[in-house]
Amino acid sequence: MPIAKQLLKKAARHFWVVTAGAGLLALGLYLYVASPGLAGTADTYHYLSAAYSLQTTGHLLIADGRAFTWWPPLFVVVLSIIGSSSGVLWLNGLSLLGSLAAWSAAGHRLLPARRAWALPLLLALSSTSLAVSKFVWSEPLFNLLWASYFTVLLAWLRRGGWRLGVLATVLGCLLPLQRIAGIFLLAGVGAGLLWAGLSARQVARPSRLMQLAHLVGAGSGLAVFFLRKGLSVTNPYPTYIPLSQAAADYGFVLSRWLVPLPIAWLPLVPTGVWLLLLLLICLLLFPRAPQAKQAGYDWPDEQEVIGVRILYSALLFYLILLIASVMRARAGTGLQEAERFATALYPPLMLLVLRAWPHRGRWATRLGPGLLGLLLLYQGGRVVHSSQHLRRVAPIELTYPHPDAWWQGAGPVVPTAPVASPPKSLGNQPG
Repeated sequence: MPIAKQLLKKAARHFWVVTAGAGLLALGLYLYVASPGLAGTADTYHYLSAAYSLQTTGHLLIADGRAFTWWPPLFVVVLSIIGSSSGVLWLNGLSLLGSLAAWSAAGHRLLPARRAWALPLLLALSSTSLAVSKFVWSEPLFNLLWASYFTVLLAWLRRGGWRLGVLATVLGCLLPLQRIAGIFLLAGVGAGLLWAGLSARQVARPSRLMQLAHLVGAGSGLAVFFLRKGLSVTNPYPTYIPLSQAAADYGFVLSRWLVPLPIAWLPLVPTGVWLLLLLLICLLLFPRAPQAKQAGYDWPDEQEVIGVRILYSALLFYLILLIASVMRARAGTGLQEAERFATALYPPLMLLVLRAWPHRGRWATRLGPGLLGLLLLYQGGRVVHSSQHLRRVAPIELTYPHPDAWWQGAGPVVPTAPVASPPKSLGNQPG
């Protein structure tokens, strides 16, 4: 036993050394991309105008004076508290690093030691996460909240205790207040807890009643805002988009995270093919509990299997409900929007991919390291190309002489020129 404990401690030290190196890599890429300044889109000006109106009038209003009801309020509140454009630069950078650290901790808990080290590197090389950090968008903070929530939830399910339960509930409550899509993740977590309760002998230390109370509390924040402020959940210009078309972009995005796919293929290949690829990915990632232990392999215990199932359920529900929102035109369409909205799924996808690879079989043990090396090289090539492209995206410009003037009460924020366009694909690559 002492020898086993020493080996575990040594493996843990190596893992966190790799994680620290991955964090430095992610920080370096972010500083390279964001040093010219953060960029903005039409969403950005609504956020900034609402933050200005909150500072000056105490009300959430967009640039044309209408109520800010299209998005939840948390990001605008954070912008008004930060009080400077440089503060947003810090916010996005810290969110990127915090998300990497939280997901690495989750991977350290849920993945075999022989594979856990790869997750921090894959996260550091995420061109999608780097791209959303270049813009004044709500995604970076949302990704941090999601990563922190899931990591604390794992700890609560494993250890119990009211402090962890309260912290998990608070973080879960903030998720939909940052982005409505947070409700999609909470729905998936709830389904995952139910799935775990039906399939496990012992779900976790918190009772089922406490888990239900946690889910109700996590969803209460958005419900209160909806009742008080009238959050809009319908498109003022209703339309309908076919399922195959709505799902095609997400099938392409998730497939392209794993294998090289030229952007030109998206309109050329029938939309049904991308839908089938999306279904295939979800099927291959379905978490199956190990049947028996085998010498040389460190299988997860029952609670870790439960954590993986909750994560898979959250990914699945997020995709289903997001595609349903696209079909109702409540979420944007197109490759850029799909990759932006799917950013929260990149860490769970990579974690599930690392876990889904078979533990047994000579072919699996021989091919696994080589395929993992190819995946890391592919992500590295993407992020190098993306960082060069993102650095050239023009920073946000305001109508006032100093970029911080809007924080100082100079008036509503409007662009002086056409809004900077994000890259055609947030994870752009050659081809």
